[in-house]
Amino acid sequence: MRRLTKISLLLLGVLVIAILIVANPALDVPAGALSQKYYLPGNHKIATLSVSWTDPSRPTMANHDFKGRESRELKGRIWLPADKKDAPYPLVVYSHGYMSQYKEGEYILDFLASHGYVAISVDFPLSNGSAPGGAVILDVANQAGDISFLIDQMLARSMQPDNALHGMVDGTRIAALGLSLGGLTTELVAFHPTVRDSRIRAAISMAGPSEFLLPRFFENSSMPFMYIGGTADAIVPYREHAQPITQKDKNSILITLDSGSHVGFIDMAPVFFRWFRNPDEFGCKALMYGLQKAQQAPRDGKPAPMLTELLGGGASGVDTTRSTAPCKAGEFAPAMRPARQHSLVILAIFSFLESQFSPSQTIRDEMHEYLFNRLAQENKDVVVSLGN
Repeated sequence: MRRLTKISLLLLGVLVIAILIVANPALDVPAGALSQKYYLPGNHKIATLSVSWTDPSRPTMANHDFKGRESRELKGRIWLPADKKDAPYPLVVYSHGYMSQYKEGEYILDFLASHGYVAISVDFPLSNGSAPGGAVILDVANQAGDISFLIDQMLARSMQPDNALHGMVDGTRIAALGLSLGGLTTELVAFHPTVRDSRIRAAISMAGPSEFLLPRFFENSSMPFMYIGGTADAIVPYREHAQPITQKDKNSILITLDSGSHVGFIDMAPVFFRWFRNPDEFGCKALMYGLQKAQQAPRDGKPAPMLTELLGGGASGVDTTRSTAPCKAGEFAPAMRPARQHSLVILAIFSFLESQFSPSQTIRDEMHEYLFNRLAQENKDVVVSLGN
């Protein structure tokens, strides 16, 4: 009898979960004929390659009980078309956020690979969620160098006849893409006067901290730059970070997601956070715990330097006096469903990259028109603003 009761309760639990899933589907198809067309996966089958590379030229700093090492270890994955029909392909280098990991943007990289892009994402040595000594933000000052190293490796392997990447990567079509702290990494490798990589031709920051970046910071490069921000973001607030972008960079495009959240950008959000009023309520708790742990005194007792100082201060176009604390709001604004946010993010990123990198002038023009006009016309929770 007890066994029958347990089985009945188990079946009831499964039924309840099934009903919740059906009532709250993870997927969200965008509105409008063109948006639905461009949201379809591409014709390429997707292949993946695991990577575990070491940069012996740069050290990993000591971090609490971690003594550091003389190299930087980068482990992650490459997403690419399974064929070489249209090779060489554009390269996208993805940067993950604080306390996250390389698969954070997998939904984007899968989509791009199906449309003829090669993408790579790795765990950064000290900002990933499993970093030795605990994840720290300060190592972002070294992550632009990691991006340049990854580009070096991808281009070198594309030149090797016996390598799986042979002939796959187009060195003239390289983009940097990142979320949160990875968005700041993207901003640094695209624009910083001393660490920027001139091989990058387009950059996309999703909710990257930028409040302390001055207009002259963006004058170091005229590359096309897209920033995607959500108005319900409690971690990297829209008003301080996203909204000023078009006033700072005349070559920028700001994609505003009405009620977009910060956590809503990550790969697992549609599955795990679809029932949350705002996923950032959970994200803020995790972030503040991580920051509190990271701020504990290092082994040598010396105070940690300010991030803005590590980035070069005023000489680099970084204002050391501007720094709005994350998660300062007492209440969390209602957020759009993460699946909805994912669909809009994919459309914005894909149309932006295609408007820059498609080998067809016709497609570049079509995607430019879609991004600048039709995306917002078909999806009323999107606003597209241009730099001036």
